[in-house]
Amino acid sequence: MLRFPLFGFPITIHWMFWVLCLMLGIGYLDGEGPEALMKFGLLTLVLFLSIVLHELGHAFARRKFGASHSEITLYGLGGYCAGPGRFTKWQSIGISAAGPAANVILVGVGLLLGLSPGMENPMVRSFVFDLIMVNGFLFVFNVLPIYPLDGGQIFGYLMGPSRLRVVFWTGIIIAGTIAVFGLLSRSIFTAIICGMLAYENWQRLQGRPSGIPGN
Repeated sequence: MLRFPLFGFPITIHWMFWVLCLMLGIGYLDGEGPEALMKFGLLTLVLFLSIVLHELGHAFARRKFGASHSEITLYGLGGYCAGPGRFTKWQSIGISAAGPAANVILVGVGLLLGLSPGMENPMVRSFVFDLIMVNGFLFVFNVLPIYPLDGGQIFGYLMGPSRLRVVFWTGIIIAGTIAVFGLLSRSIFTAIICGMLAYENWQRLQGRPSGIPGN
């Protein structure tokens, strides 16, 4: 595992994160020559930057609301930010929203870069395209009301502790539906991820969380 600090936050990269990058970028490796490898490398860079900045959004929000320590981990399902801290409902919502907000900013950066003269370069076009698409996907996916995604956590804070069963059933239905569509469209990665999220919500409904971290 690779470990390093960034802006005062310890960051750990598990080897499974690189497996995730390989799974998402394997289509580029179907090509031949250095251009295919370059595009795969650019996608890996975009994934790394996008997920780290997403988690830094959470970490900086936690710091703003008084958390003394936050750690970021990148692993096979993306990333998460964790650490001790006690927050109000609206502070917790702000912390959860800060990650997707970072992805919106990166989409904006990508759109601005798309107006630059450098877009004539095919590698620059590939980088900008990946930056927009990856962060657009991360935003849309993370705001879905599926616990423990950011949208699911925000939904949980809004519903309150007495209505967590509604939160978990919502997660089961939405994640399960997406998993089925993933299978039907032969998007195995989508089916696996959403299947795991549906199972996580089912376990939480039974009082036995299976361990997928949030944020």
